[in-house]
Amino acid sequence: MDKFQKEVLDSGILHRPLTIDKTNSYEQRQLAQEKIEKSVSLLTNRNDVWRHVGRGAIEVSTDQVILSGDTRYSTWSVDAPEDGDYVNFGEIMAHLTIDEQDWSEYTQVKLSILPQCINVVNPNVVITIENDGEIKIPDIYNREGTHVINLENNQWQTCILDISNLPRDKVTGIKIATGANGSYMNLQGTISYTIKDLFLEKNQNNTSAKGWQPKEQTIIYSHIGYHKDFEKTAIIHQEQWQQKEFSVKNSQTDETVLIKEIKNITTSTGIFGLLDFSEITKPGRYYLQVDQRQTESFGIDTTYKLKHESIWKSLNFIYCERCGGPIHGIHGTCHEDIVTEYKGTTVSFNGGWHDAGDLSQQLVQTAEVTASIFEMATQVKESNPMLYLRLIEEGEWGIDFILKTRLDEGDRLTSAGITRWTDNRIGNMDDAKPRIHNNPYDNFLITGILAKIVLDLEEGHPLVEKLNQVAKEDYGFAYAGFQKTGFEHEPVFWEHTYSTSKSTFLATISWTASLLFGLTKEEHYKEHAITWFEQLLQCQEQNGVVLDNGERLKGMFYRDETHTVFQHFNHQAREHLFAQAFEEILHRFSTHEKAEMWQEQAKNYGEYLTFLNDFTAPYPMFASGIYKEDEWKDHDSFKRQHLLVDQEAEAAYQEQLLAGVKVGPGLYIKRFPVWFSFRGNNGIILSMGISAAIMGRLVKNQKLLEMAHGQLQWLVGKNPFSQSMVYGEGYDYPQQYSVSSGEMVGEMPVGIQTFGNEDEPYWPQFNNATYKEVWVGVAGKWLALITELIKYDSTKGE
Repeated sequence: MDKFQKEVLDSGILHRPLTIDKTNSYEQRQLAQEKIEKSVSLLTNRNDVWRHVGRGAIEVSTDQVILSGDTRYSTWSVDAPEDGDYVNFGEIMAHLTIDEQDWSEYTQVKLSILPQCINVVNPNVVITIENDGEIKIPDIYNREGTHVINLENNQWQTCILDISNLPRDKVTGIKIATGANGSYMNLQGTISYTIKDLFLEKNQNNTSAKGWQPKEQTIIYSHIGYHKDFEKTAIIHQEQWQQKEFSVKNSQTDETVLIKEIKNITTSTGIFGLLDFSEITKPGRYYLQVDQRQTESFGIDTTYKLKHESIWKSLNFIYCERCGGPIHGIHGTCHEDIVTEYKGTTVSFNGGWHDAGDLSQQLVQTAEVTASIFEMATQVKESNPMLYLRLIEEGEWGIDFILKTRLDEGDRLTSAGITRWTDNRIGNMDDAKPRIHNNPYDNFLITGILAKIVLDLEEGHPLVEKLNQVAKEDYGFAYAGFQKTGFEHEPVFWEHTYSTSKSTFLATISWTASLLFGLTKEEHYKEHAITWFEQLLQCQEQNGVVLDNGERLKGMFYRDETHTVFQHFNHQAREHLFAQAFEEILHRFSTHEKAEMWQEQAKNYGEYLTFLNDFTAPYPMFASGIYKEDEWKDHDSFKRQHLLVDQEAEAAYQEQLLAGVKVGPGLYIKRFPVWFSFRGNNGIILSMGISAAIMGRLVKNQKLLEMAHGQLQWLVGKNPFSQSMVYGEGYDYPQQYSVSSGEMVGEMPVGIQTFGNEDEPYWPQFNNATYKEVWVGVAGKWLALITELIKYDSTKGE
């Protein structure tokens, strides 16, 4: 029995969270490697400039600051909405005024923190750096410059905040705060944090946080390994190495299995040294060596053998985000007072999984994660029965929530803004009210998910008959609503499907109707599926737009048949629905007279995805897509796509576009999306990866399959920062914005962002929403992409 298998068994097969190992965490390595050149205290003799803000109290002496208060209050903060939507009970803050100092020569802030909290679910403090120089910090969206530190109660912890990439030419203050966020099972709780040894320091070993170039003397490689059939490369900073060759060695024997020349390559992202060892196909454990620098070991094998631990870890994260029941070491029964009135009755909304680092609830998010869990279960049933049963169990938790939130004739409980641990008592001030909608799009999407689950479940499963009934009924409700409202949908922008375009809508309903035909063989589902698929193809570029190099680019989708605005995603991402629509229509109706034409359009879509690959080389991350320079003029579309933006957003759109790559008259490729407050692209690239894997199998395009696998590699090490974004997987995984529940093995964030209006990766240590906020939707897409790649292996008998 290997070490990880024992950890799974010790957890009761994920009936309590996997044990967190911080040995390979970013923070542990950061502390071990620091070399301090200069240090200045920010506490000594500064007791006259600390100011208390908000709830509770602060106590200041010459060598420490203490924040204290209660975990809940009987009123909301002054600036909070009256209904308490998406707020906690307020903040306890100590604000240090700084006299416009230039901190440019310093690279980090270090402090020691002792939490002595009672019944606080996740002790944490928030540090904010304020800069009034050329670039203002915090930024207009209050994201930049704020860092959340998750802590272990009753233990002194030394914490480092790398500020080497933060504007700091005119620093005016530091805020240290914590939120009154409720308590464990409403037990009486108190908050206490002691901060001492607050230093401003210059560290030789500050990290690289922006741009495409690797840090010097760093080998960028896939911590999660390489598929034996696919391309295998690693990346170095070409100018920082004198060596001409690299070697690949067997990690068990240290035997050299390959010595090869380092290629010097120039791409649109820069000049790099490329280590290409694609000829190694023998499964095993290896490491790379350049001069005396070695990587950690990695695997070469099939998808399942490389990723089976990460499947358990992502499932662990999803399990830890369960709402409604106790999770060992995290929280007790929660959110029983998320209720609303419906037709003279009271209905509750707890269950499923918390949406993210906060405690929000989204029905669609839970439904999509549920679908991914069942799809994975189908693929591992024979190879790992224990994992199969645990996936089915967790999937049934999701099904329970989907059915629980189903009301009458298409009405559904859909979402709730929650960012606190409520007291579970119905009728008092801290209750949260869920939204109710009858949204045809959501109903079609969820119906398709249920139909897919029924088709995947083993014969005789007790849910098959029930879900079959629900899917047919809910399709009827969705269709009736669609006949009334068409492609319009709910105007509440907190809903996760708010940005849905007509083309995404068409892909969804064609996919759903195809699945219902698969379930029932009833002819009207076939008619609906084909009709809507034909309308979807009207939203696809068929003839090709002319590029500056004279070539025509086609296959991509627009938001609708007018071809005014290209379809792209910047936060919520459902690119995979286009591929799923192609897959189902070609699978169910392969003898249709238009099937050959559909296959050609599928090929074009796959070629468009392949085209995007060159713009981020040598990294595997998908570029965001093609944009028109005047898309911002379509104001309705712009507002649908971009939430919580200010009046400068339209001008900023144009700046962001110019930072991309011009490929044609008024046409640009953006490596990262045009985005504003909501940043981070893991959900986007994983969704594109799912599309690439499906299309790769569908049109037999090996390059698409390699690109799909590359998105997994990007998340776990093969990015410019050589960090893993899956906590507990690979090396140098940083703390994430999991402010409500604390760190969880397998947690995944929204993703790498950009700074301002730039179009290059930006991944500071600063731990804040949205980019570093954990998100169950990313874990769901992680499982879905691995599932598609396992399907590829299955076709080869592996």
